[in-house]
Amino acid sequence: MLLAEAIDLCRQCHRIGPFCFYNGNTFAAIARNLIQKLNLPLDQAFVARSLAGHIVAGTASELEIAQFQEFCHALE
Repeated sequence: MLLAEAIDLCRQCHRIGPFCFYNGNTFAAIARNLIQKLNLPLDQAFVARSLAGHIVAGTASELEIAQFQEFCHALE
């Protein structure tokens, strides 16, 4: 699974709300952990984790989502 697909899956799971509490925190943490495994430079990792968290929480703009997808395609 590509990174962008995994982050979108976390977003979808967050929206389903399978747990009584902390769905956003849980799925955003999974997204952050996926990005941490990439061993990116610190500045890139910070921005990628932040964007992924916003995407999972549903607060990212269309521009941010597009930029994150471009970032993910650059990793391939």
